[in-house]
Amino acid sequence: FVYRALAAAGMLALVVLAASAASRPAFAAAFVGWNPLFALHFAGGGHNDVWAAVFLVGALALAMRGRASLSGTSWAIAAGLKWTPLVLLPLSLLAHRRDAVRTAAWFAVGAAAISAASFALFGTAWLDALLPFTHRHAKYALPSRLAELDVPGWLALVPLLAAIPWLVRSARRGRPRLGLASILLLCASPWVLPWYAVWVAPLAAVEEDGLAWVLALALSAYLLPDRVPL
Repeated sequence: FVYRALAAAGMLALVVLAASAASRPAFAAAFVGWNPLFALHFAGGGHNDVWAAVFLVGALALAMRGRASLSGTSWAIAAGLKWTPLVLLPLSLLAHRRDAVRTAAWFAVGAAAISAASFALFGTAWLDALLPFTHRHAKYALPSRLAELDVPGWLALVPLLAAIPWLVRSARRGRPRLGLASILLLCASPWVLPWYAVWVAPLAAVEEDGLAWVLALALSAYLLPDRVPL
């Protein structure tokens, strides 16, 4: 119950942060807050992914307000909860080069503090959380779906690899497209669970990216039957 209550509070915070970071606040609030997949898996399931999303979107909101130090710290906390922000951070730094050094420095300070606390509390056991999940496969992951069709699962990596130069170029022009990058990352992953969509939808909601909006909704709809038979 405590985990579910914390996750429900995280969803409320995520809706507020998404609205504050978006150029269309009402749209962002609806896009995140009216997603039935999130209601089911956070208030209903208590997963901590929502808090990773809170600190990730919070980092974007802080960066928009010129608070690079706090933004870097928020990036570090998000990465301390889930590793996904580590992949997205370089795109964000490229897009905000004026504050990139300060953001990266405070990210490093935050990451060092989290690592030191983890060693103090858990010794080296916490490092097991950093091990890759390539040996694990989820039914709804795209590589698993391809395998069912007798198609090599590694083909799911192709869209992500092909898009990297384009994403980097877009970020250098000031448009990081983090929502689209996170969608491509999930499509390439062999381990995808329904609540992972919370990494995608808030990022798409705060960006003016119609393609990311459509794909985020499609991903949520695709993952919903994994827990709710339709």
